[in-house]
Amino acid sequence: MERIEFLTAEDKAAVEQMKTIWRECFGAEDAYLDRYFSLRYQPEQTLVYREDEAVLGMLTILPCTYRAVCGEKIKEYQGGYLFAVATLPQAQGRGISTKLLSYADEAMKAQGKDLALLAPAEPRLYSFYQKRGYETWFMKRQMTFPPVENIAAGNFSLKALSADEYYEQHRRLLPQDAVLWEKQAMPFAAAESELYHGGLYALMEGNQQKAICNFYRYKKEEVIAKEFLTEQGEDEQRLVHALRGLFPDARLTVRLPAVKNETGFDQPLSPTGMIRFYTQREDRPQRTQQAYCPFILD
Repeated sequence: MERIEFLTAEDKAAVEQMKTIWRECFGAEDAYLDRYFSLRYQPEQTLVYREDEAVLGMLTILPCTYRAVCGEKIKEYQGGYLFAVATLPQAQGRGISTKLLSYADEAMKAQGKDLALLAPAEPRLYSFYQKRGYETWFMKRQMTFPPVENIAAGNFSLKALSADEYYEQHRRLLPQDAVLWEKQAMPFAAAESELYHGGLYALMEGNQQKAICNFYRYKKEEVIAKEFLTEQGEDEQRLVHALRGLFPDARLTVRLPAVKNETGFDQPLSPTGMIRFYTQREDRPQRTQQAYCPFILD
């Protein structure tokens, strides 16, 4: 018999079955799973699809807020971020994820949510979610640099920040059109970054903070700045160049908010997430192509 339900704290067997889905669908390492299930997992936010007692599919609804311009006003929309939507490989092709998404829609509407958000794990999944009512909404700019010799960092350095310190700076520097996470989301983000040889940092020029950044270093020769937010009025290109000087031996990728300058966007945009509204059309925000979805669970 099939059923879809939110979990309870007592359902330990379901957790072990979900870990199997994580491993098979996302290639998750045990160290990552340990961090997720100890720091971020909430059973009451987790939907599973079962046949008898076998968990074949899963989906997590994480509370968040989307701040955007509606008409002439800045409005905060209450949302649910759909995370780790997955079906056990041998059960794929049976519409299990679609059933989970439909159940999640009804649950969020009943909770009074304004919208649902998600970040497809692969480009091909954008069309899958589009057919289920989602539209591409969140964008980013991205710059990638090869390793380079004879480049100096000058007077720049990185200063490690705690999860609490980073959160405060992150909220202060976010663009106006952005997803806002609750503070309790940050410890897991910090732990995940550290797992992959990165962390949460301030970019300093002497004693002055110029930007904040979150690094992942999956391999010694590759660094990804999943988030790079500059202080107001700073020259972003200059700071990106300074960042490059701190990792001269690595291929560096820097993700940046999709912010326009006087002539438009100075780099091509690529999608980072999708949205589905539950509100009436007149109550929805303007689509600016500058909506920013932070790195925390992409």
